[in-house]
Amino acid sequence: MTALPIQLSLLPQRTTLTALHGDSVNFEVGPQTLVSTCFRHEPPTPVELEHAIELIENALMDAGYRPENPGALVTDDAQIRRLPGLEELGASLTRDQVESLFQRLADISLGSPQTRGDLPTDREAAAALLILRECMHHLGFTSIAIAAR
Repeated sequence: MTALPIQLSLLPQRTTLTALHGDSVNFEVGPQTLVSTCFRHEPPTPVELEHAIELIENALMDAGYRPENPGALVTDDAQIRRLPGLEELGASLTRDQVESLFQRLADISLGSPQTRGDLPTDREAAAALLILRECMHHLGFTSIAIAAR
């Protein structure tokens, strides 16, 4: 049986995953949480990225959410739509492609300007990418797609 997509919503201080039937779970970390507590530089430094990852992982563990059959995430979030490959309605990326975007951000944070390209590296974009990456990585979602709510 194919899993139904889960809606990802980034709110300033929390992240929400909502199932098609309406059940939702909140993680008590959002993009503004990371911007105000972790990120002081643009792009964020490696230490800032590690601190942000730790906060996200702790929030995921605290929520205790473990989807039985994780499939795709869907979102209409404007911050996620700033990421390369997710700009248009219907666009999608696999978990590996999101991981590749994160690796580019990590390389940029280490001083490699060659990897910047079209990847936004401001604090808000970095926060959205990290939250997306950690949700996909730790909860097992296979892809993210842009869909109208």
